[in-house]
Amino acid sequence: MSEERYMEVEALSAIYMDHFNSIDSDHVQITLLPNPGGDEPNFVAIILDIIFSVDYPNSIPKIDLIPHLGLEKEDILELQGKVIQEAENNIGMSMIFILCGLIKEWVDENNIDPDLEESEESSSSESEDDEKPFEGTPVTEEAFLAWRKKFIEETKPFKKEKQLNKLTGRQLFEQDTSLNASDSRLIEDGEEVSNITVASIKPKLEEVAAQVDWSLFADEEIKDVDYDEEE
Repeated sequence: MSEERYMEVEALSAIYMDHFNSIDSDHVQITLLPNPGGDEPNFVAIILDIIFSVDYPNSIPKIDLIPHLGLEKEDILELQGKVIQEAENNIGMSMIFILCGLIKEWVDENNIDPDLEESEESSSSESEDDEKPFEGTPVTEEAFLAWRKKFIEETKPFKKEKQLNKLTGRQLFEQDTSLNASDSRLIEDGEEVSNITVASIKPKLEEVAAQVDWSLFADEEIKDVDYDEEE
């Protein structure tokens, strides 16, 4: 064992303490945890397994990542590839601590409570179901025109019946017996009908006009009536 490698192993042992394990002079293991002090829960952990090459650090050691807590081997295959690539980038220098730092960063990011993660996935699934867009019948131009035609046909009888129930101005005038009574009173009082002025019957005409359905005369021109009082 070279002095440089010996110094590196001693430093790693001091840093990782109980999480450092020396199998033999060429073989060491370091357990990487998100919270090695145990002050917070650890849901994942990885063991970095190192077998030093004869000419280390001028060549990379044999590197293996062993899932230790909450992980399967397939979960860390991509990470192992990154660790090996990092080792190749640091040939010629002590690299184990650098590799440990890369693994520690990964376990920190993935230290997730599996029960909480399952609960969030369930909530997300329920939210997606709630937000599922309404799937109705698409409205096409043909469907709209068919609906419009049906609507018009269904409402026509109602409109006609409503209009038939309205009286014309003439009918209102003929059915208003108060006009006949007023004429009778005038005759009884000896007043000539011919002497009745427009001004005297104007209020009654306005009352009748207010009850007329003027929509029946929509296609006819209606001239304004001159209500100027006769001299």
